[in-house]
Amino acid sequence: MLRQIYINKDVLTSAKERISKVFEYFENICVSISGGKDSTVLAHLVLSEANRRNRLASIFFLDEEVDYENTIEQVKYIMFDMFPKNSIPLWYQIPFHLTNATSLSESQLICWEKGKHKIWMRSKDPRAIQNIPWDKKTITIRNKVKGFGFYDAIDNFQSHRKDTCFFVGLRATESPNRWRAVSKNPGHKDWYWTTKLKNNCITAYPLYDWNFSDIWRYIYDNKVRYNKIYDWMWKKGMPLQEIRVSSLIHEKSFKAIVELPEFEPKTYNRLLKRLKGISVANLYAKDSVMMKCRKLPKNFKSWLDYRNFLLETYLDKEKKEIFAKRFAKHLENNYVARQQVRQLVLNDYENNLPVDNKPDPREATIKKWMELL
Repeated sequence: MLRQIYINKDVLTSAKERISKVFEYFENICVSISGGKDSTVLAHLVLSEANRRNRLASIFFLDEEVDYENTIEQVKYIMFDMFPKNSIPLWYQIPFHLTNATSLSESQLICWEKGKHKIWMRSKDPRAIQNIPWDKKTITIRNKVKGFGFYDAIDNFQSHRKDTCFFVGLRATESPNRWRAVSKNPGHKDWYWTTKLKNNCITAYPLYDWNFSDIWRYIYDNKVRYNKIYDWMWKKGMPLQEIRVSSLIHEKSFKAIVELPEFEPKTYNRLLKRLKGISVANLYAKDSVMMKCRKLPKNFKSWLDYRNFLLETYLDKEKKEIFAKRFAKHLENNYVARQQVRQLVLNDYENNLPVDNKPDPREATIKKWMELL
């Protein structure tokens, strides 16, 4: 059983020690950034250490195209202005597939798709890497049905490098799965905050034990510039778990489209032209019936009925088969079916929102009370 152990050392001191160890052992350093708060803090810590040692560190950003404009401005700041003498910009603007959770008829976005430059969210940056730099014959794809996706691009980027530490701003408190991923798979040496990769490479998570408040304390104390979207989310009164920056169409972040016209109206207008389903997401992304799937529509008797209807009428035959095979392994109850409905509505064929496949806890509770009564 995994448990937290508290030591007589603050998280900032621990993070600096971890980063220092990496610099002592690895010549090649690479920081993955997203333009969000965690990766901003990580980049600042790593580049500060690089500056102290008169070393260089690569800053890697895989551009999903469908981002806030403020996110791109933050990425530019980290790459070119934070510690310009110590950073090697690796800004990738290459074609890859992203799931579009806002539409069933256009279930995927091919970022930076050739021939569609007129409706790209923005023009490519001349400083970015605009073509796949590795041999196309050696490209690996996890699932050919899904196509060359985000994680395929990450895998191929990492697999073509040797003796490298890839820093990632993962924090375990964001989800139990992240906690297990770091704690159960120790990587290099006795560094429990790393995982092993091929070619003598590792992934390091020096901020894995930081909390939400630790990140903001560091930003405040060190006067680090951050993504201004956070300010607008906070002023809007959004809960802490929703104050995050990510792709605007992903299963876990599409709710941001509700506030997008208010935060960045120009970005919203570009997104309307770029993809189908955006206007619907703007209206219903936080609706308990439509896309949150917390309330059963009135014309269905159960979540099982609603699940069967959505699966039977699903437009994409290939994706429909993926859902059908997955659901065949699940239990048949309303608790499971509601989660399956959410996957269907959000076009989550990749299983990014996995189903908690277990007996309906509500039925067990009712049975218990019936026995007591």
